[in-house]
Amino acid sequence: MTQNVCQTENLASCLDMKEMRAHPDWTLSRRKRVMWEIPEDVPLFNMALVYKVCDMPIPTVKSWFQRKHVHLSEDDGRSPSQGLPNRLTLRSVLVLAVTSELVRLGTLPADAFKAANFWMRSGVVEGQVGALARREAGGLFPSPYLTYLTMGTDPADKGEWPCRIFAVNPQGKFAHSELYNALFHRGRVSAKIVLLNMIDARVRHMCHLAVLGDRAPPEPDWEVVAAQMLRDLPPESIDEGAA
Repeated sequence: MTQNVCQTENLASCLDMKEMRAHPDWTLSRRKRVMWEIPEDVPLFNMALVYKVCDMPIPTVKSWFQRKHVHLSEDDGRSPSQGLPNRLTLRSVLVLAVTSELVRLGTLPADAFKAANFWMRSGVVEGQVGALARREAGGLFPSPYLTYLTMGTDPADKGEWPCRIFAVNPQGKFAHSELYNALFHRGRVSAKIVLLNMIDARVRHMCHLAVLGDRAPPEPDWEVVAAQMLRDLPPESIDEGAA
């Protein structure tokens, strides 16, 4: 992570505090604010938080906007300078986090953004295109399923979805075959895969830290969180690992 990203120690400066306090949920008591649910479509976060979430060189992320590899949603605040947004919603921050992860795997930024945006804009009902459960747009499949995004190493053909979003129960009898089929359908020999549960958890934690500061829940041990997701460990195991 670049030094410039770390200069903003107080991430509350990444927020439009006036917007945040105007939101109905902000009227909760201070004790309850620890569990404050960040509205997903209110532009609260500026580029300082985005750079931290993406964990990419700042000029790289800026160039994505300037070259139109990524674009704003209707709910994001717009800035007339440098082609960069003024404020972004939680949804947009999540999209950029997934975009960054796919770029790290070798995907072109524009293709990575299309895939991340596909997750954010499309949901499924149970049984639709083989979905094992309902998933809201930009959401995760319910427990015990994990939510994966996978795409081929080659660009998608015209008319083909840019990626696949699928559910796997890690403790299910057919978990391995479900994962294999999702990765290598249509004769693929290689693929890129992202565990959306981990990205969602990390981004939401960083956004809560930005909103709540010292009142935010402490950062968990992410290795323990991953182990709990993949092995379905009991909740007390997470507490012991964090300690």
